Amino acid sequence: MKKFYVFLFLVLLVTISSYGQFTRVGIGPGFTSGFPFHQQTYESNQSSNFDLFLKAIYEISLPLHISPSFTWIFPNIYKVSEPFGEEKTSVSAIMFDMNGHYVFNSLDRFKFYGLAGLDILLARKKYVSNIETEMKYVEKDNALGLNLGAGTYILLAGPVDLFVEAKYMISKYDQFMVNAGVLLNLEWLTKKEQSEQ
Repeated sequence: MKKFYVFLFLVLLVTISSYGQFTRVGIGPGFTSGFPFHQQTYESNQSSNFDLFLKAIYEISLPLHISPSFTWIFPNIYKVSEPFGEEKTSVSAIMFDMNGHYVFNSLDRFKFYGLAGLDILLARKKYVSNIETEMKYVEKDNALGLNLGAGTYILLAGPVDLFVEAKYMISKYDQFMVNAGVLLNLEWLTKKEQSEQ
């Protein structure tokens, strides 16, 4: 099932790249409300609240942008120490998103947009223990979800822009996420190269 989700994401990415103009690519940190692995609310099953993401922007038309992104949620490590050893549990995840942005208000240096799209989350839990005997196992799970949210691009004078985005992911692993980062403005770089020729 995981391979199918990744294949679906790649097909969507190739499709939109043939119709749009690749204008920006970015990176940044984020904050998430997290999720309990397999919806079990033990402290050891909780994911981290911090992530790192990569995103790109294709401009289909003046108000419509498509934004594929990849997010890595940092592992949340839970340890329990005993007199004869230690057990450790870590929960981590990666996410693939394909969102549509509709720019509904454009000021001088600010573009505000609403977003909606698909999310593929691949979660992983790893347990290791050396109490009495060595024990190790890994569990994996995945979920398909929907994203709803809003954000803004902050346009600067040079090749780098800023952005802030908030979204709620509706799936088996519901969570709220806020991301902020920098976007490399490829249009600006292209225009500068053309003007120097």
